[in-house]
Amino acid sequence: MPDCDQLLQSAERLHQHLKRAFLRRGLLEGPDAGVRFNLRAWRFLKSALSAIPWHDDYIFMQTQGYWVLANWMLYDATEKESYHKLALQTAEAILQLQTSEGYWRYPLPERKHLIATVEGNWGATGLLAAYLRTKERKFLEAALRWHRFLIDRIGFQPHNGGEAINYFDHPRGKVPNNSVETAWLFLRLWKVASDEKYLAHVAEMFQFLADVQRPTGELPYVVASPLERGREHYLCFQYNAFQLMKLAWSAEIDPIGAARKLLPALAAFLEKGVTPSGASAADCFQALPEVDYYTAALGAALHEAARLGVSEKAEKLSERCYARMLARQRPDGSFAYSEGDYGFLRDSRSYPRPEAMTLFHLLLPCAGRDSRSLFSI
Repeated sequence: MPDCDQLLQSAERLHQHLKRAFLRRGLLEGPDAGVRFNLRAWRFLKSALSAIPWHDDYIFMQTQGYWVLANWMLYDATEKESYHKLALQTAEAILQLQTSEGYWRYPLPERKHLIATVEGNWGATGLLAAYLRTKERKFLEAALRWHRFLIDRIGFQPHNGGEAINYFDHPRGKVPNNSVETAWLFLRLWKVASDEKYLAHVAEMFQFLADVQRPTGELPYVVASPLERGREHYLCFQYNAFQLMKLAWSAEIDPIGAARKLLPALAAFLEKGVTPSGASAADCFQALPEVDYYTAALGAALHEAARLGVSEKAEKLSERCYARMLARQRPDGSFAYSEGDYGFLRDSRSYPRPEAMTLFHLLLPCAGRDSRSLFSI
């Protein structure tokens, strides 16, 4: 396992890159791999012709939430006031972008008409972290506005006695990843606000997750509903890595113990995703393309599995993932997005959303109690 000094040095190099390339008015703003045609094809042309100003910069709340957490983690590790200042600047900017109804607008043009559960959850995560460090009520009140919007406007779909939170304000199929993340947010709101009303729907979401978890341990991508056909696998190791982390953090505060029951089988599933090189397999069926932020997420998830004692193999596999990440970091501190797409293409652009996630994951193995209090205990 790379030691904490190596991980911190790598994180600081990546942080400097993100700050230099994308930080504007307290927010990380830059290109994104996107969805649909851009994700499947157009981004490769943009990468090959990188000198052209593509004017495809976006502000995701998911990016800002990870950036806030990472800056406070860096402050805890180094005591450099610049990190503290950046975390607060971004939290203030998140607050300014929240609508009066409590949500944040989705940035990609293909989905501008939708309000995404993930975006709001990460906006609220950045605000909760700011409240925990400053005790300024405006940050907590803004996070609670998002909670009310989730309950009143996003809503749930029933499932065998449980519930699945909707992906958007316009319902579609039942996506387990959203319920994992929302249960994690609600548990933290309960702990921070000391009000049991924020536990409403948590047990039902965990019941839904327990019902749909496969014998392999995998949580499927989309569970069928009258609104959408089911889809068993999509980026299965990447998606499930993110889910394991949030379930692990939930398990440390979950009063009914439902989150922890999902972890052993899920960790066993993720163990299969580490390739001989230490990279994450692209999905359940093929190793390529290699996407560095998948590897960072898989390494971090396996680290959490090992920390909680739900997997005997996870620690060594996590070490391999982190060693792979450090070997692939570029001289300027950034990471390429992907290589081996369709066997021969690559996307060398730097994208702030996956790199902000990677920054957080590089810091996670050495995070102390103060840092962890921002997202779990």
